[in-house]
Amino acid sequence: MTEITTIIEEFFPRYKEIPVDSIEIKEEVRRLCEQNTCGNYNKNWTCPPAVGSLAESTRTFRQYTKFILIYHIYALKNSFDWRGMQEGGSDFGRRLVALKRRLEETEDVLVLGAGGCRLCAECTYAAGEPCRNPRDAIVSCEAYGIDVMSLMKKNGLPYNNGPNTMTLVAGVLYGRRREAP
Repeated sequence: MTEITTIIEEFFPRYKEIPVDSIEIKEEVRRLCEQNTCGNYNKNWTCPPAVGSLAESTRTFRQYTKFILIYHIYALKNSFDWRGMQEGGSDFGRRLVALKRRLEETEDVLVLGAGGCRLCAECTYAAGEPCRNPRDAIVSCEAYGIDVMSLMKKNGLPYNNGPNTMTLVAGVLYGRRREAP
């Protein structure tokens, strides 16, 4: 067990290290963001277009050599339990921010989250103002073009964990590639 996985276990019991080079960055995932089904496109500092082009995200992503996929399963009262979904999303976000802060004490990491940032009741992006919480803001896996359902399946991890559950997925990139001298 590495120091990084020990830290991750403090916040998330379910994770798996996967080869970073096996992760596909897909333009079609980014295009789904543009359809704005979550309501954050062009309204949030951690979502497109604010996060830059997919080419820029890919260059940043490829600077790292290791990736740990993190997931957490939340029980819901039923498939329409909107409050449970919101509470699960908030809990996941808090855990992820705490993990990011803890990891940044010892590692050069890039933490990717699930969906758009929800730290503030209203994001300052649309108003053209700077982010209020740049240290804690976390860009989503999807904004980086990662299809999390496919990634889970490809790595033998369950995305659908049965009725009345919600699975949220995040990732930690670490191990910066060294530049050639």
